[in-house]
Amino acid sequence: VQLLRDDGSEGLKEKAAGALWNLSIESNDLRQSISDAGAIPVLVQLLKEGGVLGKEKAAGALVNLSISGDDRRQSIAQAGAIPLLVQLLRDGNAGLKENAAGALMNLSITCDDRRQSIAEAGAIPPLVQLLRDDGSEGLKEKAAGALWNLSIESNDLRQSISDAGAIPVLVQLLKEGGVLGKEKAAGALMNLSITRDDLRQSIA
Repeated sequence: VQLLRDDGSEGLKEKAAGALWNLSIESNDLRQSISDAGAIPVLVQLLKEGGVLGKEKAAGALVNLSISGDDRRQSIAQAGAIPLLVQLLRDGNAGLKENAAGALMNLSITCDDRRQSIAEAGAIPPLVQLLRDDGSEGLKEKAAGALWNLSIESNDLRQSISDAGAIPVLVQLLKEGGVLGKEKAAGALMNLSITRDDLRQSIA
């Protein structure tokens, strides 16, 4: 973590972020230790100012740190990660887009305020676009997962997701995606159909 704080080279910071990404893959105790060491703000800073590989590794570490622990998710949001992640959805390479979608999926799991912040940052159109594009199965699964989470509570967000053209591409993923992609597409379509007859008709 100190290497990310120091005024070191881009390559050094990239490797430090990559190490944190790897260390945070499986163990929740290690994720908490990384967070307690102050990693989140410096990873977000790298997300803002790093090179392509540094941003990809920082985003990957943030994906893992946000898998569990709502305190960590909130810390990531408060550090300013959400608009940076949305920007990567639009402008990043395939690896950056997948990590950004994964982080936004995790950040939108539990908190309606974070869901609203993600939507207000403009995440919904690029998430839908990722489902249209010829991307990887993992990328589409994470984009669908983010839309599933964003559609949990708010009718306004459900309408925004529908208005962005999500329903046909979610149905397509339900037909042609992998197991996880189909699950997340089904979850998103379930949420979109909860309260609105017109959205149910669009899905049907």
